[in-house]
Amino acid sequence: MRNIYEIKYLKYSATKYRNHVGISFFVVLKGKVMMTIKDESTFYEEGETFIVKHNECYKLDVLEGNIVVQIHLYESLIETMVPELLSNHGHLTSQSEIMMLRDQLIYLCCLNLTHNNNQNLKIMKQLISILEIYKERLFLKNHDCPIIHKNVNPIIEEIKDYIFEHYNERITINTFTHKYHLSESYFSKMFKEQMGVNFKDYLTDIRLLNSIYDLIHTHEKVIDISEKHGFYNVSAYIHSFKLYYGVTPKKYRDMIQNKNTQFARPSFFNEVDNEKNLSIDEIKFYLRHFEQKYTQTVCT
Repeated sequence: MRNIYEIKYLKYSATKYRNHVGISFFVVLKGKVMMTIKDESTFYEEGETFIVKHNECYKLDVLEGNIVVQIHLYESLIETMVPELLSNHGHLTSQSEIMMLRDQLIYLCCLNLTHNNNQNLKIMKQLISILEIYKERLFLKNHDCPIIHKNVNPIIEEIKDYIFEHYNERITINTFTHKYHLSESYFSKMFKEQMGVNFKDYLTDIRLLNSIYDLIHTHEKVIDISEKHGFYNVSAYIHSFKLYYGVTPKKYRDMIQNKNTQFARPSFFNEVDNEKNLSIDEIKFYLRHFEQKYTQTVCT
């Protein structure tokens, strides 16, 4: 069943911004973590749960000694079971709304550790239960939000993945028109229809998002940050930044440099994705501790 869901326990992790495919539920088992979606960072403490939705741009930071479990449901599972979740843009933000969901997620983690003849059946039932609970709470809260389900062209999905991995390199429309044998006009029209924004603005947005972390958490020069994140002209970087955020990079840094200081850059491996997984014994220990403190779930 690894092709429809995945569970990862992270005790030290830092990622670059990435585009999320599928839905991930996170439960903080110990300490505190920081999740950044777009350019807004939120701290979550032990016992709390948060969700990254399909096609959201996110970055997760977990300090040494803190532990978070990620339950990732693949797009294929959601497409089959509850496809409308892939295009609903609502959020559950209150921990009281998510408490029942959190307990079911922890129970899934427990089931994943068991080995018996009925394990796969129990896990499948639990995955369905989690999706049903999530859907019920999401749509009750966002019943007035229109839902539009649109299949994204596989070419666009590939392009998005490429941009997130190589955004700081030289990328132009021709990078993709040559690869996929498309005219510039057709490519531009297809990208705009699929993404709701033109290619240049999308690429610029990804570069700016990644540059913001360095502005906040480092003392690197603006010119160095601009080059590092794909802007080959610092003036173009400053112009784009001010256009998107209303202030210059320096002003933005001055405004929020002191926020979230406990998650300063030197504490992480931010240049590349990094994670350290727990051993099975550690997983069992922290799940058992979490259950005793926060839930009524009983791990077998």
